[in-house]
Amino acid sequence: MSLSSDIAQLSLAELSRRLRAKEISPLELTKTYLDRIAGLDQRLHSFNSLRAESALQEASAAEQALVRGEWLGPLHGVPIGIKDLIDVAGLPTTAQAVHRRNAIASEDAGVVASLKRAGAIILGKQATTEYAVSGTQFDLGWPPARNPWNLDLDPSSSSSGSAIAVAAGLCAGSVGTETAGSIRDPAAWCGVAGLKPTDALVSRKGVLPLSRSMDCVGPLAWTVEDCALMIASMVSTDTDDILLRGFKSPDISRIGEGIRGLRVGVIRQFYEGDPDVDQDVLDAMENTLAVVQELGGRVSSVRLADFGLYGSVARNITWPEEYAEHRAELDAYPERFHPVSRSRLQDGKTVSAADYIDARLRQAALTEELAGVMEDVDVLVLPTMKTPAQILGYEMTEMGEIELSLSRPFNLTGSPALAICNGFTATGLPISMQIVGRKFEDDTVLRAGHSVEQALGLRSRRPALATENLG
Repeated sequence: MSLSSDIAQLSLAELSRRLRAKEISPLELTKTYLDRIAGLDQRLHSFNSLRAESALQEASAAEQALVRGEWLGPLHGVPIGIKDLIDVAGLPTTAQAVHRRNAIASEDAGVVASLKRAGAIILGKQATTEYAVSGTQFDLGWPPARNPWNLDLDPSSSSSGSAIAVAAGLCAGSVGTETAGSIRDPAAWCGVAGLKPTDALVSRKGVLPLSRSMDCVGPLAWTVEDCALMIASMVSTDTDDILLRGFKSPDISRIGEGIRGLRVGVIRQFYEGDPDVDQDVLDAMENTLAVVQELGGRVSSVRLADFGLYGSVARNITWPEEYAEHRAELDAYPERFHPVSRSRLQDGKTVSAADYIDARLRQAALTEELAGVMEDVDVLVLPTMKTPAQILGYEMTEMGEIELSLSRPFNLTGSPALAICNGFTATGLPISMQIVGRKFEDDTVLRAGHSVEQALGLRSRRPALATENLG
């Protein structure tokens, strides 16, 4: 294993500690990741664009600041990737749409500005799917992004590039977006941690909108601790966000306190008895619940409304909002959209105003119901995806007719939800579970996730591609 591979196996948290101790330098680390991207990404296609020169300049400045004893915090000198739906000044925000190749951002999105203030080094923009809706396609202007655990498998959409790059050791962390599981689902199939934070905890300014009532921005990283360090530097400073009822920054200082006495509710109805749920997923879930009890968690079963209801209500909100965002361009320039994306976005026309209003009322009722259930438990747990990663482009096969994700209910309710790797199949593919919390109790979710992740001890296992010697 080369020095490059050795460094790339380290978590963001460990890299941060070594950077602060001057055992490695921001410039050395940034060069390492850029070299790895050059050597590996032609197979993975996780990055759409790089800002190599600017990143190296910023890394040099970060290194000089450390020499002067000026430390900005845990992300100082840490290279990060950004989903290509989020503005980074000087780079195009393509949303994976060919006609947006030259849509150069004039300023940083709010979350990017926050990360830069924290000392993070922005490497570039990472692959998504066209307008974050179309799924993996083979005939767009970019090759399809591929799962690092097996290049023939799908990484899941739409924060695919972000999850791939973290798993393959091409960056220390990434920023993704989510409207219906697009942080947690690729985190699951690529074997990394991904946090969908409480809605509005992270600024959405400078993020290409999809569904304004459900869009959110969050971190993907190798470990839960890494996600915690990132989210602490990503918290919104937008007035509209910080004035929301209950808004508060997560207290990540408590992440190592364990979960003894934590009340853990299992939503068994969402996955037990479902013929589409893989047996390995069920086995990993039961093993994890046993570990939770060994750690002192108090496990019980809880019931929510029918899973399908969450999905139908969410679609009757997001679909018309998505169509509204793109309506002018769809009507004037339909040829700009891939047929799959165009059809998907036009689905919003089928939802009536009455249906939309009814869905918003049902959303409020389901959110209130969840809050009531969580008066008796501190977190909820369930699998993230029903199966491990499927064949690349599976959405265009019979498997695409099955809703494999169990993420959507918590987009509807705006809850914080964390995906963590909690097992592997016999063939070495990662399996994932979710931990869900009360609004703005992201720190409790992260504490639970960190405790379970540490006890499971699975973070030493990387994709074989990530450990290749690049010479």
